Amino acid sequence: MLLRSLSLLPALAALGLSIAAMTAGRVVADSTRISPDSALAKELRQTCRSISELSFAGASADAQEIMARAQEIIARGDRALAACTRLIDSGSLTGGDLAGALLDRGDILAPGTGDTYARALADYDRAIALAPTAAITFSKRGKAHLLYMRNLQQALRDLDTAIRLDPSQADFFVTRASVQAWLKQPDKALADLDRAIALAPTFEKARSVRGLTHLDQGNFAKAIADFDEAIRLAPNSDENYSFRAAAKRAAGDQDGARADETKARELSSPSNTPAQR
Repeated sequence: MLLRSLSLLPALAALGLSIAAMTAGRVVADSTRISPDSALAKELRQTCRSISELSFAGASADAQEIMARAQEIIARGDRALAACTRLIDSGSLTGGDLAGALLDRGDILAPGTGDTYARALADYDRAIALAPTAAITFSKRGKAHLLYMRNLQQALRDLDTAIRLDPSQADFFVTRASVQAWLKQPDKALADLDRAIALAPTFEKARSVRGLTHLDQGNFAKAIADFDEAIRLAPNSDENYSFRAAAKRAAGDQDGARADETKARELSSPSNTPAQR
């Protein structure tokens, strides 16, 4: 099903297993207490969070470029995990600050399997215990359940809780819609996506995911309309051109599909790296 290609994976998804495997076994904790207001603490926090700034956006199919980007992400992941662990083990953080560092480390570890994924869940669980009314804690754990282990029922419970705690976040509704799509509940998924768009009309991902949901249901005209809007909001996203190409092809517009496929290839070519866009 096309919904299973939903691009809700975080930037690390493609290389998450590699990062988790390469970093989990060699991080050495430094339990030296760090002043929470010190320059070192601030630097560690920034490094801990820095992994989310990287992605494969704009990477071409060129193996050398992809490998270089992969090595960069793995190296950054190693440093981020070490920084998160040092902060957590140093005793310098408490309450919400500690919960935030646990969430960051959980995000780095979650793409792993076995013990590494279990460590991520332990970090999410600990963050929830520290901040039980923070919607983001449940959202992140729910997204991990969805993306990495396909534990759909647990993901749905966590997203239900996140939305109950904070119904103003469009991203929560989009993630829950993805769970519902996997559970073959398209009506519920579309209702959540409609809500997300009402909350954030310029949220491109909501349009893209709703387009995929319509496409999966055979509603080609509605799918194309959503992809049109997604492309207007994010004109450099090759994904949306690929999605619209699939919808046009299904609707019988072969010329339009080929044009969109050409545009998607153009956007993902080496000459369209993020620095040049």
